[in-house]
Amino acid sequence: MFDAGRSSPNDPGPEGSTDPAPGLLRRLVAPERLYLAALGLTGLAAVVSVALPAAERGELSANMVSATLGAAVGGLSLDTFLLSRPAGWVFSRGRAWVLAMFVTSVLLSAVAAALLTALSGIGSYLIGVGSATGLTIFNTVSSIALRQRGFLAVYSMRAASGAVLVGGYLALFTTGHLDGGLWSVVWLAVQWVSAFAVCAVVLGMIRRVGPAPAPTADALDYRSDLRAVGNLHTGIFAQMMTLRFNQILVARFVGAGPLGVYALAVAALEFAQAGAVVRAQRILADRNVDPSAHRAAPVVRSAVPVALAAVAALALLGFLRPEYRLAWLLGLCLLPGTLAAAAGKTWSSLLLKKRGERATTVAAVITLVFATVVYFGVIPVAGVIGAALASSLAYAVHAFISRASLRRSRPRTPGTV
Repeated sequence: MFDAGRSSPNDPGPEGSTDPAPGLLRRLVAPERLYLAALGLTGLAAVVSVALPAAERGELSANMVSATLGAAVGGLSLDTFLLSRPAGWVFSRGRAWVLAMFVTSVLLSAVAAALLTALSGIGSYLIGVGSATGLTIFNTVSSIALRQRGFLAVYSMRAASGAVLVGGYLALFTTGHLDGGLWSVVWLAVQWVSAFAVCAVVLGMIRRVGPAPAPTADALDYRSDLRAVGNLHTGIFAQMMTLRFNQILVARFVGAGPLGVYALAVAALEFAQAGAVVRAQRILADRNVDPSAHRAAPVVRSAVPVALAAVAALALLGFLRPEYRLAWLLGLCLLPGTLAAAAGKTWSSLLLKKRGERATTVAAVITLVFATVVYFGVIPVAGVIGAALASSLAYAVHAFISRASLRRSRPRTPGTV
């Protein structure tokens, strides 16, 4: 492992170069566009998956949510932790320390995915556990590349994996294999291919850096890291449980068919949050926070047309595939929460930079307590409609708390939203 360089993705080319082509290429293939392409391909994979009967898609969705939530719960949020460390942190701690944290997170992800699969009552332990470990490896190792401003490399791999996933689904569809378990195997394979690819990229970076200096941290520094991981992960764990645990409860209390429809609506609306995700990662990776980053209005405005287009697409799909006719209504119920989440991602990442892990943890835990009560109270009675409305309310609560905490951390700047 190595530490962040001082270069920027917008740095000029070699000294003395007058060729405008590299700069033009960087503008055309911007990280944001690559991330949108990656998310678009993931959305396309979700669209292709509607070729499955709703119950089979429910099995695929159950495997996905157990794996992604398992990676979030067991992964110790090392990707965000590494992004938020100051320059010089990796060298001061030593590569062995970072590797030990990484291995621990992979093992915990496997355990968490197994428990979530058991709770949902739907899906495969092999798929859930295997995909969770692959996701943890990819996310954590990607954060090392992002510390080096490797946005293009990481998002390119995300886009490529999305393209492979779409191709795999189409191959199964054209050959008549409409089995959710088999489609889940393809998803598992894509996670591991992506994990191996990003590991190869980062190992190449490490070789270029050369031998690392001897660690300079003492026992107090290592204990401080553990406390920081605990504080940060508690908050992100709470956020991810708020975002995804409702799908586990839908699987448990409502069944595979409704889960397949609900998960489709969730995936469609999450596409509108692409700009907010990229912005949040840039805020975390940036050593100096731009005061204008406090403004969430541009992110929300860019999310509105995408969210509306997603709802319209779900309505068209419901017309073509009657078993998915409820998807557009679920998307409409999720829309307010999607916009709140887009703003909340910016505010939460800024809160982490300005006030540290404790502030973001408090906001996330309060939201999770609220969401858990609402989920258990509503989903068994109101099904997927209740899940969508409860989710939107929970996202709005988190955004409100994050913004309120951020306002207390700085003097108010005129013109910010």
